Amino acid sequence: MSKYSRNLKISIANEFLSGVSSEILSKKYSICSSQIRYWGQVVAIHSNDSFQPTSHLRDAQARLQALELMWANDWSLRYTSAMLNLVSPGILSAWLNRYREKGFVELAHQSRGRLSMKPSRIASTHCNDEKTVEELKEEITYLQAENAVLKKLEELRQTKRQQTKKKR
Repeated sequence: MSKYSRNLKISIANEFLSGVSSEILSKKYSICSSQIRYWGQVVAIHSNDSFQPTSHLRDAQARLQALELMWANDWSLRYTSAMLNLVSPGILSAWLNRYREKGFVELAHQSRGRLSMKPSRIASTHCNDEKTVEELKEEITYLQAENAVLKKLEELRQTKRQQTKKKR
């Protein structure tokens, strides 16, 4: 979900295009002036069709074509994003970073939502029979420390319960 509505973006962009400074609009609406200039650029190119969902850029091949369009015409990220009617130039930047890191395959990957705060437990790469003595010792040390923490936590809970009972 977008932070700003489509109508608000278009109205602010139209104010900017009519000659009002992006810095003045930035203070008036508490929005970054570079964001206002970007919105103005999108509205100048697409007018009433600005900030519509871009379903044509959902697959990896279309994203690659968007990057190739930018490279072929020697356009900036912001201008290419405006030409493609993207909500933010950050989208194209993310595609470019993914493509540079892992290639075409990563363009198809689209993570949504927040990342989990809980670290995922790393599964053992081999069973206990194949572990070395050193790995087994490390695992035992880790498990002993984990048990000690859990025992201490339970002890603290019990002392807290006893203190609340005494207060009553």
